[in-house]
Amino acid sequence: MPISMLNKSQVSKDIDSSSARLNYLQASAYIFTDSDDITFKSIDLFYKRSNITKNISLAVDIGLFSISQNEKEYDGMRYGGTIYYDKFSLRLGINDYDDFTEFVPTLMYQNKYRKHSYSIEYTRQNALFYTYSLIPYEKRIVADHFSVSDYIVFNNKTDIWLNMQLNLFSNDDVEVTGQFDWVFYKNTFMTPKLTYSFALEGWYTSHTKEHNDFYSPTFTDSTMFRFNTQYLFSKYIGVRAKIGTGYSVMDENIPYKYGAWIFGNPIDSLEYEIGCLQSNAARLSIGGDYHYTECNAKVGYTW
Repeated sequence: MPISMLNKSQVSKDIDSSSARLNYLQASAYIFTDSDDITFKSIDLFYKRSNITKNISLAVDIGLFSISQNEKEYDGMRYGGTIYYDKFSLRLGINDYDDFTEFVPTLMYQNKYRKHSYSIEYTRQNALFYTYSLIPYEKRIVADHFSVSDYIVFNNKTDIWLNMQLNLFSNDDVEVTGQFDWVFYKNTFMTPKLTYSFALEGWYTSHTKEHNDFYSPTFTDSTMFRFNTQYLFSKYIGVRAKIGTGYSVMDENIPYKYGAWIFGNPIDSLEYEIGCLQSNAARLSIGGDYHYTECNAKVGYTW
């Protein structure tokens, strides 16, 4: 993902590719805007053909993206192909920017072990996608990105997602980020269609070098208590929402987030989701008035 503050809803559902349905097509759009006048936009198309042989599946993807800040704007295209072998996947891709092109390899291992669904990933590309800043683009700063995640389902009311990331930037900065998302209680209210849950989430990051290339705090943190709710009107449409707040020790401010999404599974093979999130949790700059909005829309079809 382009931003370093992920969430467990982004955990891949494709760890076990043994589904009887062989084809999956997804179209998605994403936009990020913040109070530093940064806007990142992308549109992507992904197609996967599963079980070409017993252990091998193949996928292709293509997308357009742009980033703008302070009246500067850069556009690009990304495309690639992925081979899946058992629990491993290797994507070989290209990011084609306005004035240069880079080769982007991504190696991932995904597996399940009892209650654990975990993944290990490595990729290398311009740090634009991990900082949402134009300077890495202009200075050709590259990041070797390592990520380890574990999603543990204890029972039908409790689960936790854990993630550690390491970014080795070519400007000699090293970033370490740890995250967790712990849903410690789930239940229904009055009807099975209305569910709710309580969660605790945390995001903690540090850099070895403070500089002006992009936001690189020695250490910053965000810990929040969150309430989630969801109502399923029918298979055609449902609504989910979240709201959370907490405290940042280093920044001495009160981070918050809130968002809402509509989703549905109108036919057995089609699913969609669209919504937005608003937050002021530290990502790019320190300051009580910093905030960002991210919106996404995706449609997936299997056959």
